Amino acid sequence: MNSIPFPLITLASSSGGHDYLYGLFFLIVALVIGAATRHFLQRVPLPFTVLLLIIGLAMGALNRAYGPHGGNAHESGHSEHAEGFLAKFIDTLSGAITWGGNLDGHLILYVFLPILIFEAGFALDVHTFKKSFLNAFYLAGPGIVTATVMSGLAFYGMVQIFGEEGGVLSDWNVEAGAFVFLASMLFGAVVSATDPVAVVALLKELGASKKLGTLIEGESLLNDGTAIVAFVLLFGVVTAAEPFLGTGAFIGSAAVGFGKIGAAGGLIGVLLGLVAILWVRKVFNDPMIEITVVLVTSYAVFFICEHFFHVSGVLGLVALGIVMAGVGRTRISPEVEHFMHEFWELVAFVANVIIFIVVGVVIAQNANPTGMDFAILGLVYLAIHAVRAINMGIFYPLMRKAGYGLPSKDAIVVWWGALRGAIGLALALVVYSEHLRYDFSVEEGGEGYKQESTSVFVLDKDTASALNEGSNLDLFEGVSLSHASAEIQGGAIVGINQGTEVAGTILGKSTSQDAANLRADLQTGDKVVVILGEGKGAVAQASLIGISTRVRDQFLFLISGIVLLTLLVNATTVGALVNALGLTDLPAVKKLMFSNASGNVADGCEQEMDLLKDDRFLSGANWGLVRKYLPDPVAYPLTADELESMDTLAETRRRLLEKERSSYWAQFRAGLLSATAVAQLDNNLSEFLDQQGKIPMNQRDYLERVCGVSKFTEAVRDWPFFKKYFSDKITVSYDASKAFVVAQQEMAKMVDSMVKELDDSGDPEKLLKSSRQLRDEIRQNRLKGLEFIRNMHENYPEATVGIETKDAIRSVLNHERNTIKKLRSEGMLETDEAVRMITAVEERMKTVMESSMELRLPEPEEVLREVNWLKGLPEDLINKIINASETKSFNNGDTLMKQGDEGDGMVVITRGSVKVSIRDLVVDIMGRGAVIGEMAVLGNVPRTANVIADSTVTALWLSTESMQKIISESPALSSSLWKTAAMRFAENLLGAKDPYNGWNQMQLRRWLNEGEVLSPENGETINLYGKIAVLVAGQVTSPSSSDPITAPAHLDLAEGVFQENAKVFVRNA
Repeated sequence: MNSIPFPLITLASSSGGHDYLYGLFFLIVALVIGAATRHFLQRVPLPFTVLLLIIGLAMGALNRAYGPHGGNAHESGHSEHAEGFLAKFIDTLSGAITWGGNLDGHLILYVFLPILIFEAGFALDVHTFKKSFLNAFYLAGPGIVTATVMSGLAFYGMVQIFGEEGGVLSDWNVEAGAFVFLASMLFGAVVSATDPVAVVALLKELGASKKLGTLIEGESLLNDGTAIVAFVLLFGVVTAAEPFLGTGAFIGSAAVGFGKIGAAGGLIGVLLGLVAILWVRKVFNDPMIEITVVLVTSYAVFFICEHFFHVSGVLGLVALGIVMAGVGRTRISPEVEHFMHEFWELVAFVANVIIFIVVGVVIAQNANPTGMDFAILGLVYLAIHAVRAINMGIFYPLMRKAGYGLPSKDAIVVWWGALRGAIGLALALVVYSEHLRYDFSVEEGGEGYKQESTSVFVLDKDTASALNEGSNLDLFEGVSLSHASAEIQGGAIVGINQGTEVAGTILGKSTSQDAANLRADLQTGDKVVVILGEGKGAVAQASLIGISTRVRDQFLFLISGIVLLTLLVNATTVGALVNALGLTDLPAVKKLMFSNASGNVADGCEQEMDLLKDDRFLSGANWGLVRKYLPDPVAYPLTADELESMDTLAETRRRLLEKERSSYWAQFRAGLLSATAVAQLDNNLSEFLDQQGKIPMNQRDYLERVCGVSKFTEAVRDWPFFKKYFSDKITVSYDASKAFVVAQQEMAKMVDSMVKELDDSGDPEKLLKSSRQLRDEIRQNRLKGLEFIRNMHENYPEATVGIETKDAIRSVLNHERNTIKKLRSEGMLETDEAVRMITAVEERMKTVMESSMELRLPEPEEVLREVNWLKGLPEDLINKIINASETKSFNNGDTLMKQGDEGDGMVVITRGSVKVSIRDLVVDIMGRGAVIGEMAVLGNVPRTANVIADSTVTALWLSTESMQKIISESPALSSSLWKTAAMRFAENLLGAKDPYNGWNQMQLRRWLNEGEVLSPENGETINLYGKIAVLVAGQVTSPSSSDPITAPAHLDLAEGVFQENAKVFVRNA
C-alpha cells in the first residue's frame, strides 16, 4: 500500500448528550461565583469584572492542569463512571468548566450583547446625552475610524518588527495578499471598543460631573456600535469568507458599507422601538407583559438586523435603548418603570458575570502565552493610550465648542477612562471561535448517493487522479475517514459540511502561511474536492475560511490582557486622577448646603435618641454606646473668596427646579399627568436647568409652546378629521398647565427651608429678601399657569369639563387602590382578595385613561350642590340655600369684592374666572366651583382681598343676611362652613412648615380632614399638647403670656385660654 501525504481523520465517539448538563452546571457555578464575589469581595480594591476575570483564569488553569476532562469535555471523565459524590462533583465541575471554555463566541454575541447594549442605552439620561451627543459622536464616529487605523498601524508595525521567522508574531506575517494589514486593522477595531462601566460607577461615587459620566458612557455606547461595524467589514476578508478585491475597492466598499450598515441598523432599532412603545402604551400596569415586550424587542432588533438585513445590530440596539429611555419612559406604566430598570440591571449583571468568567476560562484552558507575548501586550497597552491621546487631540477643538463643551481636565479623564470590557471580549471570542475549516459549495448533486457510504475529501490533484484511476481506493473506504459529511436528499448531494473536531484535526496545526498556501492551491485547482460513494456525477468546490490557531490564541490573549490591564490600572487609578484634577471639589454653595444638611441630620438623630429614652422598652439601653453610633456633622470650612463668590440664590433656584421636576413625575405616577405632557415639561425644564439657576424662574420662553394652544390647533378645531388631534392637544396643554401650577405650589412650600439651609450669613433681612424674590418668581409662574387654564376654560369649556372629570375619576380610583393596599398591609384583607379588588380598580383606571370625554357645562345649581360644605346636609336645607342664591353676571374687569369693605355676602363662581389680589399684588386666579367670602358670612369679617372678574363671570351670590338666617336654623351647616374655612386657613399656615412642606396638596387635605373645629367658651382653657392647632377666629392667650394671639394663626402652645367667639381647628399630631 502506498502512503498518502495528508492527515486522515478517525472520528471518536461523542458523549455530547452530557453537554447540556455541563452547560447548566457552568451557569449555576458562574452565577454563584458572581453573587459571592459581589457580596464577599466588595472591599477588595479591584473592579468587580477584574475579579471575575481572575477567577475565570484560575478555574481554567486548575481544570487544564488537574481536571479529569483535561480541557476537553469529550475525551475523558464522565460523571457516571466516577465513584462517590466528591469524584462525581469534581468530574462534573471539570466538564462544566471545559464547556465554558469551548463556548462559541457567536453565541456570546447573540445571547448577551443585546442585554449589555440595550441596558446601557436604556439607563442613559437622554437630555444630557443629547447635549453631549456631538462630543460622543466625534470620538465614536470619525474617531473610531481614526482609532482603528492608528491602532491597526501600530500593531502592523509590531508585526513587521516581531514577525520574522521564529518571532512572537511570525504567524501574523503572511506573504499573501493584504492579510497582515487587514488582520492588524481587525485587531485595531476590536481594541478600540470601550466599556466605561467601572469608570462611570466610580465617577458617580466620587460625585464628579454627571455630564462627564454621560459623555464617557455615551461615547462608549456609540463606539461599541461603530467598532462592531468596522469589525464586521474587516472580519469577512480576514477570514476569507469574502473576497479581497484590492485596497482601493475595499476602502470604497467599506466606506459605503459603514454608513449603510450603521444607518440601517439604527433605523430598524427606532422602528421596532416605536412598535414596542405602541404595544406597551396599551398595557396598564402589567410588569410581565411590559418587560417581556421590551426584552423580546431588544433581541428581535439584534436578530433582525444581523440575520435578515446584515446590518449593525449593535447600533440598532443603541437606537432602541435611547428611544425607550426617551419616548418609551413615559409609555411604560409608572408602577412598572422602577421594576423595569431593576430587571435590566439584573440581566446585565448576569451577562457580565458569564462573559468575564468565560473569557478567563478560555484563556487559561487554551492560550499558551510566552514571555514575548506579555511584552507585546505591554506595547499594545502603551500604543492604545498614545492612539487615544492623538485621537482626542484631533477632535478636541470641535469638542470644546459642542454641547456642554469639554474642559481640558475632563478631556484627561475621558482619555484615561477609556477602559476595554465586555464588548471587546465578546468580539475576541468570535475571532477565537473562527477556526480554520473548509467551506464547500455543491455545483452538481449527482445521483445514487447514500449517506452511509459517501465520503468527501480535499486532496491534491495528483492523488485525486490516482483515485479516479482506482489506485489506493481501499484507503478511503468508509465514512469514518471522511474530511466532511455530505447531506443527501433523494440520492443527490445538496450540501457538504465540515465538523469542528474534524477541521481541528485536519487543519488545527496549520499556520497562517499554510492557510494562505492552501487557499491559493484551492483557487488554482492544485487542491480539489473528491466525493467517493455508490453514486456518481457529484461535483463540489471548497474554499478555506477561518484564522490559524496561533493567531486566534494571540488575538484573544492580547484583547483579554488589554481588558485586564485597563481595569487593573486605569479603573483603579481614575479616582486618584479625578481627585488630583480637582473635579470632585465641591463648589462653595454645595459645601455650605452639605454642611447644613449634615448638621441637621446629626441634630435630628440626637433628638430622636432623647425621645427614645422615654420608651418603656428602650429606657434601659446603654445610651453612651448608642451615642457612639450617632453621625458626626461634617463641616466644610469656607474661605473668604469662596464666601464672596458664592451664589446661594442660583443654587436655591436650581434645587427648587429639581423639586418642580419631581412634582411632575409624581403627578405622572399618580395618573394625573399624561405621558406627552410630562415628557414636554421634563424636556424643557431640563433645558432650563442647564442654566444652573442663573436665570429667574419666571423667565421661561417655552411655557406658551407647552401650555398654550397653537394657532394651527385652533384653526382645525372644527375639522372632523382633526377632532382627535384637537382633543389630544387640548388635553396635553391643560395637563401641562395644571401640573405646572401644582408644581409651583409645592415649590412655594420649600422656599423658606431651602433659603435657610443655604444661608451663610445668619442675616434675617438677607433671608427675607431672598425668600421674597423666589416667592415672587414662583407666584408669577403660578399665575401664568392659571391664565393658561382660564383661557382654556373660556375657549374650550366642554373639553376642560371632560378633562377635569377624568382627573377627578382617576384621583378617586387612586384613593380606592391605596385604601385597598393599606387594608391588605394591615391584615384587614387577604392577599388574593386585595389582588382581585386592585385588578378591578385598575381595569376602571384603564377604561378612563383610554376614553375621551367632552361634557356639557354644569348648570349653576349643579355647581352649588357640589360645594364641600353642602355635603351630607338635608335636601330641604340645600334647597333653601339654592332659593336664597342670586345669579349675577360680571364683565371682564368688574369688581366682585373690594379689600377692606364690609363682608355682605359670599359668591360661588359657576362660569368664568376671577383674579384675587391683596392691594395691587395678584395672588390667585380662581374659576368654576370656587367659593369666595365665606368668612364674611361666618364672622362678619371685612374683605381681606380684592376679587376682580378676569373674564365674563357668572356667579351665585349668597348674602350674609340670608345665609346667617339659614345657619341659625342649622348647626350642621355652621359646622360644615367653619370646617371648610378652617381647613383652608390650616392649609395656608401649615403648608410651608415641616413636615407638611414635603406633602402634596391632597395628602395635606386628607390629613386635615381628620381634624375638627372647636368653639370654646369665653375664658375656657383647652389642652393643646400633642395636637396641631390653628386659630380660625377670635383671640387666644398663653398662660405664660398676656399678649393675645389673633386669628388666623398657627398655635404652638401646650394650652390656650380662648376669648369669646373664638374658633380653633384641632388635629391630633
